[in-house]
Amino acid sequence: MKKTIKMVSVACMLWAMVTSAGAHELQSNRATLVLRDDQHLTLSFFVDYTGVLHKVLASQQPLEEFVLMYAAMKPQAFQAQLLNAQRKLQDSTAVVLRSGKAASLTGWVWPGAAAVQKLLQQRAMQLVVAPADHSHVAQTEIRAETTSAKEGDFTSITLQLPVEFQDVLVVSYQPKQVWTSPGKVSPTIDF
Repeated sequence: MKKTIKMVSVACMLWAMVTSAGAHELQSNRATLVLRDDQHLTLSFFVDYTGVLHKVLASQQPLEEFVLMYAAMKPQAFQAQLLNAQRKLQDSTAVVLRSGKAASLTGWVWPGAAAVQKLLQQRAMQLVVAPADHSHVAQTEIRAETTSAKEGDFTSITLQLPVEFQDVLVVSYQPKQVWTSPGKVSPTIDF
């Protein structure tokens, strides 16, 4: 009987460890590259923007100090700092074609200054209210795109990313496209 109780206790402890480990998923910085057609590539980055901005704007400061300082900054001053950081990140991002030529990235979409400062303010509140608690970091999306005049330029590329992005999981694909007619069943879609 004691052996059964002990085995059940061990099983419960193991189950608790497994389910709690799975309950908190680690967020990793990632990039998704989609070749829309042979000459149009879109890039979507999902990053810990607070961490990235800390590394770009004030890497010499502890993260907590950076968050508190930038969360309390006047909106115009914050926006100027944010624009400088975005320029630096854009300048250090490149899609390099097989020929060695860098494709020009355009159409950058960044979160607005007010939204980013709100994100920092939320993080600052968490630091003040519960500094010992683990903060769940929401990923922020940044987008860009590039096109090529020459078909096949994107068949083989390399990606250069800002060091501030740290490790990035890169996912790339080219979607399959099929037309469907009104009232008709689509062709089979395989994944």
